[in-house]
Amino acid sequence: MGKEEPPEAGEGGTFGSINSKKTTQLPELDPQKSTLSAAAVATILRTLTMKGLLLLTLSSLFCWISGDIHCHSCYKVPVLGCVDRKSCRLESGHRCLTTNVYLGKMWVFSNLRCGTRAQPCEESSNQTIHKLGLTYNTTCCSEDNCNSPAPRPTPGLALVLLTSLAGLGLWLLQ
Repeated sequence: MGKEEPPEAGEGGTFGSINSKKTTQLPELDPQKSTLSAAAVATILRTLTMKGLLLLTLSSLFCWISGDIHCHSCYKVPVLGCVDRKSCRLESGHRCLTTNVYLGKMWVFSNLRCGTRAQPCEESSNQTIHKLGLTYNTTCCSEDNCNSPAPRPTPGLALVLLTSLAGLGLWLLQ
């Protein structure tokens, strides 16, 4: 059990290569010559961090400038809120639109969507369909999600409110 020497080139040991006549040996590293000073490491890290922050800032700015504008798209009706809610991407040169429809002074429904080439947004006020007695107003906007609908109704909140009122009513009856 003596000290074993590493295999030589061409002997087929673990460091030799199969069917090769020459083995590449790595040079030994001198710890005193290969270590970086703490100041050099700090400088390298600071440079990499600054380059990373610059890259992140420029990419964020590019995404913000070239970002698409989206509009809400849905039919908004009383009690239910927005039905078939989606988001649409606004084409260049067009605007988001909201059309509110009224029967007399009572709001009936709203249509939120993106303007398109076929149906661009044209603002209108108090347009009337005489046969049906409906009046509608259309507003246009060109910012991201500017035709925002009201928040979705929460059935859980309505259930809690009704249960509370029922409990109050029973308590008052006694």
